[in-house]
Amino acid sequence: MSTRMPTKVKIVLLGNTLSAIGNGLVLPYLFIYLHNVRGISAGYSGLIIGYGALASLIFSPLVGHQIDHWGPKPVILVSLLILTVGYASLSLVHSIPMALFTTTICAMGNTGMWPAQSAILAELTPDHLREKVYASSFAALNVGIGIGGLIASTFVTISKPKTFEWLMIGDGLTYLFYFVAVLVLREAGHRTKVQRAANKELEGGWKDVIADRVFVKFWIIGFLAILFGYSQLEVGFAAFATSVGKVSPAHLAYAYAANTALIATCQLWIVKKIEKVRRGKAMAIATFFWMGAWLALSFAGILPAQGLIFVILCQVIFSWGEMFWSPVIPAVINQLAPDHLRGRYNAAGTNAWQIASIIGPSFAGVMLGAHLHWLWIGLLVGGLAIVSIGALRLKLPEREVVADQRVQDATADSPEGLSSI
Repeated sequence: MSTRMPTKVKIVLLGNTLSAIGNGLVLPYLFIYLHNVRGISAGYSGLIIGYGALASLIFSPLVGHQIDHWGPKPVILVSLLILTVGYASLSLVHSIPMALFTTTICAMGNTGMWPAQSAILAELTPDHLREKVYASSFAALNVGIGIGGLIASTFVTISKPKTFEWLMIGDGLTYLFYFVAVLVLREAGHRTKVQRAANKELEGGWKDVIADRVFVKFWIIGFLAILFGYSQLEVGFAAFATSVGKVSPAHLAYAYAANTALIATCQLWIVKKIEKVRRGKAMAIATFFWMGAWLALSFAGILPAQGLIFVILCQVIFSWGEMFWSPVIPAVINQLAPDHLRGRYNAAGTNAWQIASIIGPSFAGVMLGAHLHWLWIGLLVGGLAIVSIGALRLKLPEREVVADQRVQDATADSPEGLSSI
């Protein structure tokens, strides 16, 4: 089997990278935009961001069904158009009701795009290449975010609200590039009438997903890791760094740039290094790095004069955890998922993010708004320690396909293998 990445996968990754530039424009500044620019309190700003995940959770079961029925391509296309409108509309936010309305639109788009993207990459990629492809996808995402963050840092300023509005509009427009890239795929990721009828006969629905005990245990560990890790970046990290660490909002882009640059350059190297690492252990290593990241951030509060150094260090350490986490999670989901339920399994995986993202930003916003900074850090570190232990005890499907491939390659190179061809 070839170890080269399929051309259609490269097209998807290109579109993902271009849209990620828009993510980079907004990611470091959404909480600051709502709180510092539009005057919405820290607690409400955190709740608004958390609400977006709640809205996504409501739409998610329907999205999983639509991916399985129609295929991931139509779902991605519709989702990208919704995201274009949603993120551009954030520039119009001046009140809590408007923020909730635009957040709902963005939630609808994100709910469809992420599981559909994971599903179409799985369909376009042979089993033995999936971890490499998902790692490449994550690296491409971070390249885009890093570029977007650096662009934003050159002109964004709290004293000029228009600069934040330009960020939101720019983010919306980048999804149109991804839309064009997906159109180029033609029939890939699309279900014919015959395929839809065949899948309907096999379909067991969400009850089959919930009955998968291995997947459920994996889902719980993933949810908790995201709750104490990723979900704290958008609100908790930004709020602690600026209010406790006294770091300028514009300088946060340097921390995100360090994070994304490291992932972009080292992700594929990490994938090769973890080929022989048990998947549960790889998850535990990721959460261990995230514990270290939050401890580094705490020093920004202890030594605010050097706050920017520790804020950047936090993101650097966090990125190492991300590089262990990102290739393993979608590969496990798509190895556990039957073909006719791939949409639902990926939607369920996205649900872990969504539920954690409901609780995480709200939790961070309320605690930091109440000046409980050190308790917040302590709970994150303690929670991740528990998650690490749980991950080590997981019994997940390992890289059997990769191992089989190596045996086939060795046989093909041997005299016996050559004589049998």
